Amino acid sequence: MRKRHFAAVCVFALAAVLVRAPAAMAQGHFELSAAYGRWTLDLLKGQAEELFNDAAEEEIRDRILEDIQADYPYLNLVSYEQLLDFSSGGDDLRLGFRFYPAGQNGSFSLGLSVGKSTLKVTPAASAHMVLENTESSNEATFDGTADARAIIKAMTFLLTLRWDIFPSKAIHPYITFGGGVSTSKALDDSILAYSYTGTLSGEGVPTETYSGSEEKTLSELRDEALEEETDFPIPNFIPFVQLNVGLKARLTKSLHVLADVGVYNGFMGSLGAAYRF
Repeated sequence: MRKRHFAAVCVFALAAVLVRAPAAMAQGHFELSAAYGRWTLDLLKGQAEELFNDAAEEEIRDRILEDIQADYPYLNLVSYEQLLDFSSGGDDLRLGFRFYPAGQNGSFSLGLSVGKSTLKVTPAASAHMVLENTESSNEATFDGTADARAIIKAMTFLLTLRWDIFPSKAIHPYITFGGGVSTSKALDDSILAYSYTGTLSGEGVPTETYSGSEEKTLSELRDEALEEETDFPIPNFIPFVQLNVGLKARLTKSLHVLADVGVYNGFMGSLGAAYRF
């Protein structure tokens, strides 16, 4: 029943827009746009390294220790150190529709856009583990490397408010603020994964190489959290927040180019073109 009510509201809203379209054309101004952006978290590299190191340290440490103790149950953990080198990147391809209520030289506009976002965080870590032989008190060490991947792939819908500053000028700045959500399919397409490899050595322990890996989608992690009745920090629809500042240049009366930088669940710089009619 709720789905029917929602569909009825959507149809009514669309009909209202179509009925009022001639008046809106006379009073206001429409704009179609396309933009491509590059995404990163590297501007917060120090804080990001600390955050991801804390998040990944326990998981990687426990997995390495579990594999070693499966062969040598008498080896107990003494200490573990992990150093992380952070890297991130991604892109966003977006199509948008924008309405300027005050017309050609209006400052305020309301926009709706749809885009395909790919956001990647790929830290690499070095790991050093010291273990003690409970039978002989001898020490063994494990030295290796670990790689992690967090990849968000999402179709996103954003509703944005924009203010053009000195809109009558051929080149002028603007500020954009808004937010939106992904489709629920983002949980199926987005993954968290890690892998490690390293060498165990020490007195009374033969030198041996250990390696392992694991990859799960966000939907799989959500289902596991539900089964274990634990918290899952990501909702079914991933939220996005946008806050940009940019410059807009008018090439002709109808054609404009745009460049901006700002916040988009991280940091993003983008270039685009817009056609006014």
